[in-house]
Amino acid sequence: MEAPPPFASSSSSSLFSLRNKPLSSPTITHFGNTKPSKSFSVRASSSRDSVVTLLDYGAGNVRSVRNAIRFLGFEIKDVQTPQDILNASRLVFPGVGAFAAAMEVLSKTGMDEALCSYIDKDRPFLGICLGLQLLFESSEENGPVKGLGLIPGTVGRFDSSNGFRVPHIGWNALQITEDSGILDDVGNHHVYFVHSYRAMPSDDNNEWISSTCDYGDKFIAS
Repeated sequence: MEAPPPFASSSSSSLFSLRNKPLSSPTITHFGNTKPSKSFSVRASSSRDSVVTLLDYGAGNVRSVRNAIRFLGFEIKDVQTPQDILNASRLVFPGVGAFAAAMEVLSKTGMDEALCSYIDKDRPFLGICLGLQLLFESSEENGPVKGLGLIPGTVGRFDSSNGFRVPHIGWNALQITEDSGILDDVGNHHVYFVHSYRAMPSDDNNEWISSTCDYGDKFIAS
């Protein structure tokens, strides 16, 4: 089985190439050019800023994400203050851990408001695993717990009553629903998941979705 490219797999919902709530015609934001194309590349170039700002709030090991960023030729700037988020040219949030604990850290440090401000401006952002889930309105994990509220919907636990094992662990195929440069090399290939919670697609959040996956029910992959 073909392995996915860097950033194409994660420990939860695979990846998230964020687009902001549209005022007229929305655009997808990502690393690289402003228009997705087959020539899209996430590799750093000497002709443009080659720094990725990494939001590691200290809840787990994000070494694999650091290795992937460096493999692509980018330098890493770690977030120390909310201003570092606001000053970022491109931001990666590899969330690890529990939803409530992560929200508590973001709230106490003021990084929650900085994240919302950064994303509201439709700037390049990649949320991995919990870094995606925190963008939703709430989570049922040890909750309900309020999220950042940028994307309509609630993060819930997979339903094991239909015979599917929880957590969802293993390779699964993406269904691309929206063209996105960051997904060009993924196509309908399989990516790897390890997660117990997911967000479901709905009419309210459909405009935010670029790919889905099926595991008992359809859930948002990116």
